[in-house]
Amino acid sequence: MFSEEKEGIIISDATELFLGPVTKYEPMYSNEKTDCIVVKNGKIEAIGETSRILAEYPRRDYEVVNCSNKTVCPSFIDTHTHLVFAGDRSHELTMKIQGVSYQEIAKSGGGIMYTVKNTRNASKEELISLALHRLDSMLLHGTTTVEAKSGYGLTPESELKILEAIKEVNEMHPIDIIPTFLGCHMKPPEFIGNEWEYVESMMQILPEIKNRNLAEYVDIWTDQGAFTVEESRMFLSKATEHGFKLRIHVDELDNVGGALLAADLKAASADHLLKSEAVSAKAMADAGVVANLLPGTPFVLMSRNYANYQMFKDAGVTVALSTDFNPNCFILNMQAIIGLGCFMMRMLPEEAVQAATYGGAVSINREQSLGSLDIGMNADILVLDIPNLSSIPYQFGINHADTIIKNGNIIVKNGKRVDKK
Repeated sequence: MFSEEKEGIIISDATELFLGPVTKYEPMYSNEKTDCIVVKNGKIEAIGETSRILAEYPRRDYEVVNCSNKTVCPSFIDTHTHLVFAGDRSHELTMKIQGVSYQEIAKSGGGIMYTVKNTRNASKEELISLALHRLDSMLLHGTTTVEAKSGYGLTPESELKILEAIKEVNEMHPIDIIPTFLGCHMKPPEFIGNEWEYVESMMQILPEIKNRNLAEYVDIWTDQGAFTVEESRMFLSKATEHGFKLRIHVDELDNVGGALLAADLKAASADHLLKSEAVSAKAMADAGVVANLLPGTPFVLMSRNYANYQMFKDAGVTVALSTDFNPNCFILNMQAIIGLGCFMMRMLPEEAVQAATYGGAVSINREQSLGSLDIGMNADILVLDIPNLSSIPYQFGINHADTIIKNGNIIVKNGKRVDKK
């Protein structure tokens, strides 16, 4: 927190200042060095060259954060996470390395149903405790907004328990959480052979979720071995009738037309997209659907198949990058995801950072307040202890977060929480 005696915060002398897409800020003169931001009342009030800003805003009235040899950018927005679950699956890693298939792991009692069993058996208090610990780690790596899905309950009671946990955690932690109902994550074994009945059971709790304000979005996994396009259309159409916005897991395992469905229904985002083709990218661009790419998932699956970033870029699709944090992809660090975006999908560092900030904001319909450093935007700002954005992937595997500002308050300083007693 900055001192209550001060009017706000001045971020000065940044070696690199990445604003992202801006429309309100304009340099005072053509060769102005943009290396300074003024934060006041939780918003960005001014941007410009340090010498000019400090002449207008006296040091004595502001807490000055000197960012010499540091990089400043919007804080990260992670818009695909499975935050709330119970059960550790680290024991499966050895099996994966030895070549045991996911199907074989599942048959031996592992996989998603292992997580479902543990999550169903966990109390809401246990789930909250686990989620808070994970959020602490996310924050210290520079993330200040996350989307969090249910999906590891697969019964109406357990899905509601997860959504309740997400809502309570959101009230307890400085990270802002955007809740998503993913009841149609997988088909539980007890419904195999009668899948429509399961979809209908998830549709029946949509009114309660809406009335209790437990979710803003609804999601479904449309893919081979998950839910068909027909099942997904029925479920998502019913969700739209109840006033939910849409996100969809699509085309990770096979190109089943999930991205085209996302475009047809004008979903906020289509996620994964490993097997999507150019026709899908064009349809998504025309419909304004964000391509949410998750390179951590093929990485932990030891796959060589990553989403085709260049295809989506060429089509004019807005791209987001997210962790896909889940028990099989235990990655809480968006800096690592930026690195994977660069190394495995050939994104330029600036493109990867923009996807991890502005692209995420667009995918949760918050680009008017988050995701870039423009005049009047929320002051959600990240200071990295590196001289440029390229050092995020170049110095891979290191946490570079130094100072984190959320809603105009310093909550992490020198890499440590300062909002906790």
